[in-house]
Amino acid sequence: MGLIILILGSFVIVFDYPQIEYFNYLENDNYITLETDQKEIFQKILVEFTIGVILFVSGISLIIISMLKRFENRIR
Repeated sequence: MGLIILILGSFVIVFDYPQIEYFNYLENDNYITLETDQKEIFQKILVEFTIGVILFVSGISLIIISMLKRFENRIR
């Protein structure tokens, strides 16, 4: 389960990061002139990216927890 969440988070990060960088490289003057629709899209991309990072971190933590449980069972 952790691996699936990790992969899903990775895909979200990989596909959203270039779009975020595009908006970040816009100069402040150009950002002000963006239409409200484009600003809303940028905000949605930021939310998706944040969710992707959360999924990535939770996937890693689930994998670590499952590995620790397996290691603990082998010791007993």
